[in-house]
Amino acid sequence: MKQQNIILFLIIAFIFANTANGFAQTDGKPVTLDAVVVTAEKADADFQTGDVDTEQISGFSSVIKREEFEGKMEDLSEIIEKEAGVQIHQSGGLGSFSTVSLRGSSSEQVVIYMDGVPLNEASGGGVNLSNISLSDIASLEIYRGITPVNFGKSSVGGVINIKTLRAEKGLHASAGGGYGSFNARSLSAFVNHKPDKWDYLISADYLDADNDFEFLNDNGTELNPLDDRWEDRNNAEFDQKNILGKLGYDFTKHVRADFHYQWFSKNQGLPNWRNSEKVDTSLDTERNISTLKLTANDLGSHHLNTSTRFSFFREEEIYDDRGNYIGLSGDQHNKYITTRYEANFFLEWLTEFNSVSLLLDEQHEIYESENMLGKEKTDDKSRDTFSIGLQDSVFLFQDKLMLTPGIRCMFLKDDSEDDETSRDETYFMPQFGLRYRPMQWLTFKTNVAKYVREPSFFELFGDRGFFYGNEDLKAEKGINFDAGAEITRKTSHDWLKRFSLNLVYFRSDVDDLITRIYTTQGYGRSENVSSSCIQGIEAGIKLDFFDIFRLIANATWQDTENESEKKDADGKKLPGRFEESYLTRLEAKYKALKLHTEYIVEKDGYYYDTPNLLKAEDKEEINAGISWLFKSFLLTFEAKNLGDDHYEDFNGYPLPGRSYFVSIKYNY
Repeated sequence: MKQQNIILFLIIAFIFANTANGFAQTDGKPVTLDAVVVTAEKADADFQTGDVDTEQISGFSSVIKREEFEGKMEDLSEIIEKEAGVQIHQSGGLGSFSTVSLRGSSSEQVVIYMDGVPLNEASGGGVNLSNISLSDIASLEIYRGITPVNFGKSSVGGVINIKTLRAEKGLHASAGGGYGSFNARSLSAFVNHKPDKWDYLISADYLDADNDFEFLNDNGTELNPLDDRWEDRNNAEFDQKNILGKLGYDFTKHVRADFHYQWFSKNQGLPNWRNSEKVDTSLDTERNISTLKLTANDLGSHHLNTSTRFSFFREEEIYDDRGNYIGLSGDQHNKYITTRYEANFFLEWLTEFNSVSLLLDEQHEIYESENMLGKEKTDDKSRDTFSIGLQDSVFLFQDKLMLTPGIRCMFLKDDSEDDETSRDETYFMPQFGLRYRPMQWLTFKTNVAKYVREPSFFELFGDRGFFYGNEDLKAEKGINFDAGAEITRKTSHDWLKRFSLNLVYFRSDVDDLITRIYTTQGYGRSENVSSSCIQGIEAGIKLDFFDIFRLIANATWQDTENESEKKDADGKKLPGRFEESYLTRLEAKYKALKLHTEYIVEKDGYYYDTPNLLKAEDKEEINAGISWLFKSFLLTFEAKNLGDDHYEDFNGYPLPGRSYFVSIKYNY
């Protein structure tokens, strides 16, 4: 057994042994027990109809609250990579292209929502996490494997739900800024006012960096160290701006209307594989999201809760590689526009013994691409999807047992000027979950679900920078399964106040899995794997002791087997997945001072290519930070990658080495 496994199991055994002594030991003799204090977790005052109630689902999930990243100069990928089962792929420093994998999935297989609006596009490419501003986020919810019916789509990996800031009573405001390595700069401001029935909220931020970090360039000749030289990263700078506005009105206690608008803009340089100084390739992105939502609760004799939402999504990208420094198709100067209209209706019926949820979701998405060099005409494409989801959470034996059957029906139609690429499909995706809680501190869960994912337009037809398309792709189909246990308990020890443990086995069997294949130069192309199996174990432990310290440890062991019909791929590991990942984090809090240090390891089994000929190095990262709340000011200092490791998620595209960031925030 590996050393990390032994350490983890010894910690668990030690806790059980000590907490067993902390419980009543009678030895057949009467004992006097200390006073028992019954406490309950405070209900989320920000909970709205359509949000997921984790007490009514059987899936495995985790929530990251805003206070865990408040005031830090980080992007979304750095926040979520610390959770079990999560792996990040990043092409460079702060603001660079980054995607997420859950339980060995690809980035396309993780659906990301923002306030219920899906950020995944039919145009595809996976959601770029660096294009999501942290300053807007109130909390992050990660649902692994089985997906609650609250979300219109399910997938092999799961769902990440981003909840943005919501209006609170009274007047609140803040402003902040930061500076760090590689000339990284940030500014942010926020105001929220709710005097009575009306409320409004405005959040704005700016972030940029040169990303001219130093790295060792081997010029593509790994076996010849004579031409290696240290260089600054070229053409990796970026700047981005973001504005979020919200307006709400409470008609009654049970009826509320909300309007949300978000604008995001980013200008980004794209370095090439050999880090040429001549490269001036760029990608400019602008995104607009508008949402109108009506919440009406306690309707009729059955006291139904409802949420009706209409949203408009538009994203425009301009890719400029007129020097042919990156792409594989000569000079390129293209404009890509994705437009989506969505209508969404959620209904909830709560009784003493069950909770029924119904979701209706319809989307019309248009993908337009324009060759701005005028060399050839490109086809516009559209995708219509209509989804129906029904889920019932049934509570039995005084809520000790919960059964959660559910089903999704999805109707999909793709249209194109080229009839050969049109699709018209219908899919049925049943799912079932079970939760058994024999004691308040012990929970067992298991889930099974069928899922289908159609290839995105990007996977089918993409030709942008590092990636190009494959029109022969088929939809991937498979079954998810997981089972595990969770323990959360307070103790009577003076030194150990609270602990939680979790252990989960997961498995996904997929036919026609769509996976990204990379060449030795770092270019990617999507291909179907006739059959594959992804399975593994997630484990986690959290200890609160001495009222000051918190220890967090996560571990994921996974095996991804390619069961392809191709001889050179059968039995190989799926590319782009580590076999093992570990996180250990120690936090300390004393009055207004907070400190943390963390050690992250990802190792073994990561290959850039399908035949498993090009293996990535193991990744190790040590981070530390300190924050101090002085009156209304929050001061934060962070040190990242203290070991100065220049790891490459994408072959030829190193991450920055050691870096430092300082920020200040004022709260009114």
